[in-house]
Amino acid sequence: MATTLTSRPMVLDERFDASLSRPLAKRMARHFFRWGFSADQVSMLAAFFGVSAGVCFTGGGLWPALGGLLLLAMVVTDCADGEVARLSPPSDKPWRGRMLDGFADLATVLSVHIAMAIVLARAGIVIGGHTLGLFEVLLLTAAGFFSFSWKSSVVDDIKQRLKPHSVDRDLAAYADQDKTLFEKVLYWALVNYVRTAARVTGQGRPGGYETFRLVAVVGPSHHLVAIALAGLFTPLAPTVFLTYLLLTIGPGNLFLWAVLHRARRV
Repeated sequence: MATTLTSRPMVLDERFDASLSRPLAKRMARHFFRWGFSADQVSMLAAFFGVSAGVCFTGGGLWPALGGLLLLAMVVTDCADGEVARLSPPSDKPWRGRMLDGFADLATVLSVHIAMAIVLARAGIVIGGHTLGLFEVLLLTAAGFFSFSWKSSVVDDIKQRLKPHSVDRDLAAYADQDKTLFEKVLYWALVNYVRTAARVTGQGRPGGYETFRLVAVVGPSHHLVAIALAGLFTPLAPTVFLTYLLLTIGPGNLFLWAVLHRARRV
């Protein structure tokens, strides 16, 4: 008797998104679609939550905790824009929504890292008898920002190559479309982002589903959730943002480097 083996479908979400954000986003998307929201408007709502989270992190009292909740809301809403797009008629300019979603993510990441720099500079953290100065805090948060960007780009690059259909792979087909000035800027930004993501993935541009599942451990959603949790605990321990930065710059980067190195050897 013959046995047919079927492989499980690929899950191209980080674990937090697959288990929580995506199911919630699908429910939210039905309401957004019914209320007449477009996918682009949902992306802007996600950006609002993300930027507001950064502003709240710099406040006193329980404001950082509110920032943590807003950042969690941003992570879920960031999934909802794609779900709204699936419910809407197909767009002849799918790259437009792809880049607006990217700008929402960038605004969020910039906002929370600037906020972390402000919080840590105010805290006057002492390590081994040395008080962290403004320059050192800025250096740490800049390193955290670029670490976040590197991990996010690698995860996205591998993810887009695994998708059956990807806007990133079809960008050349949209080069001659009529575009407004704003759309030309969006298209140019996406083309350069795709090239940069391919470059930062590194020599040989490793990929594959197994590699994706590993790099997704340090993906952008997981980072934002970690920052949100840090915000929730900031009223109790202002140094928690420093802990996050040290972990992402140190073990987080080493983990991603090791995964990519192993993938190249395999």
